[in-house]
Amino acid sequence: MYEQEKVIARLYRMANEHAQHYRRMALTQLAQLIDFDGALWGTGHLSSEGFHSVDILGVDDDYPIALAETRNDNPIYNVLKSQPGQAVNMQSVMADDVFYNSDLYKQFFARFGVERLMGVVLPDEATGIFTLISLYRFEREKPFTQQDGATLERLAFHMVNGASHAYFLHLNQGQESKEPIQPKAQAICDQHGLFFEVQPAFMALLNQYYPKHTAHGLPFNLSELPDNGLLADGKLNVKAESLGDLLCISLWESSPIDRLSNREQDVVKAIVHGLTFKEAAKEIGVAPSTVSNHLYNVYRKLNISSRTELAKLLNPFND
Repeated sequence: MYEQEKVIARLYRMANEHAQHYRRMALTQLAQLIDFDGALWGTGHLSSEGFHSVDILGVDDDYPIALAETRNDNPIYNVLKSQPGQAVNMQSVMADDVFYNSDLYKQFFARFGVERLMGVVLPDEATGIFTLISLYRFEREKPFTQQDGATLERLAFHMVNGASHAYFLHLNQGQESKEPIQPKAQAICDQHGLFFEVQPAFMALLNQYYPKHTAHGLPFNLSELPDNGLLADGKLNVKAESLGDLLCISLWESSPIDRLSNREQDVVKAIVHGLTFKEAAKEIGVAPSTVSNHLYNVYRKLNISSRTELAKLLNPFND
């Protein structure tokens, strides 16, 4: 158990330090606890039951596509779906003599050298996103054990949480200066609003402002977003940014800060971080007098008169 705790701690540390290649690195950490020859980590959507992202370790590059094609004939697939969060070993689904004489083994698994397999599916009913982590051994004489299954169940939860954190951390790297003062909750979706990755805070905002929403996607039409970026009767801000074929959707609750211009928000950010007018001017790239003028306009718009009042106004966003 101590070794598991060390690996779990390492998973979360890696999510902060190595965001870009997290999933493959997490699989190598899992290999410290479970002996396997190959692995697959696929993420998809319950509505399509296909993968939209896949990472593999120790198996051929064309394995994920071939695996997806066996979905209707692969009995372990239905068992994994019916037992979310539980590790399923092929031995518990099909006896060895049945499995090794089946067309599934002869035409698929044997082709890739897979003799033993175990997996776990983690679905998120709120977002419709599911994760499959499968482990493989290439020696028939080395079946997975119950202890292997218990370890996979425990580690998979932390791997998925770490991967989500790492994904959004990588997405926002280098963008700190462009961030709004308020923290954003983010989700990645396709052009139809179907979720690919979602932060818990994003779902919390949707549940708060769209309590009747039950679909596995956005409760608003992306092609009909208002020009002012306001939703829910002006209580919620939305921003959509292109990520190739996907979109990054940001949500944050409206506040008086949203009445400020981008440059005024830059000044506020610098001032609340304790910078002098001269330091703020150097960071923003303007004259100190310009910083002073912007701050005057900020005070007027927010109906305040001091840095202390400004800090108190911003405090709800900086907890």
